[in-house]
Amino acid sequence: MSSAKELKENLEVVSAIRDITSVYQEIASLRTRQLREGVAKTREFLAGVAEVYNHVKASYAAILQRQFRKGKADLRGSAPFKRNGKKVFVILTANEHLYGNLILDIWRAFLVDLRREEADAVIVGSVGKYFARNEKITAAATFFPLDDDRPTAGQIKKIIDFISQYEQIVVYYGEMVSILMQIHAKADISGGVTLGGEVGEAKSYLFEPSPEKILAFFETEIIAALFNQRIYEHQLARFAARMVAMDQATENARETLSKLDKEFKSLRRGIANKKLLETFAGRQFWSRPVAAKEAEA
Repeated sequence: MSSAKELKENLEVVSAIRDITSVYQEIASLRTRQLREGVAKTREFLAGVAEVYNHVKASYAAILQRQFRKGKADLRGSAPFKRNGKKVFVILTANEHLYGNLILDIWRAFLVDLRREEADAVIVGSVGKYFARNEKITAAATFFPLDDDRPTAGQIKKIIDFISQYEQIVVYYGEMVSILMQIHAKADISGGVTLGGEVGEAKSYLFEPSPEKILAFFETEIIAALFNQRIYEHQLARFAARMVAMDQATENARETLSKLDKEFKSLRRGIANKKLLETFAGRQFWSRPVAAKEAEA
């Protein structure tokens, strides 16, 4: 059984943990409310833009293939924006912990695909860098820093400039379904098709001013917008996950405090009772000789 000193120290530690987790929960709740509205407004719009991008790229790829079969075009050489023909998997992680299982779930999904397919890796965040070193991944990997709370435009631009050289860009990130549910997600932000690959059914469109100029716009501006959206989605999911995790941690701390408090009070009562018994025992001991003398008299 713990001593009174140990119980008191444990009470102080758990009380401090409760206060810290409560503060983290409040901050996460505030940031979730701030991000949620903005992400919700742009999510549907950019989903529509991504769909248009996919249609444009598929249609243009079909045009190039028809011209290639006629000997009039080079599949990649005719593209308005030069790529390296390779695939890259981009994972958004974090620099801190206390996000529940969200970051680990994203990493596991990313790792499964990276081991199954031939692709380069871009790992964003120090937690991802730590995971990568422990897993010893064999794919070519590039690491980028990114602030958890307020990533700077310069940090984001460096990542976009690097991944824009790839033909196919798949981003792994967190997505908030509800306050109580955050999931790992992935999205192809490069149009869904490669100009050198096979294209299924693609509708024919009349492009104005030209398919090259329209695709060149999508290949630069839209990829950046889609990647930025994934960063905000990931932020929202992380803060929501932290809010849930800290709420649970705070509740666990309260339960532990209640148990420790009961144990501490019980111990104090036991000590008080022991002292009381010792006091009574002492009185009885000293009162016996007096009683004996009175009996002799």
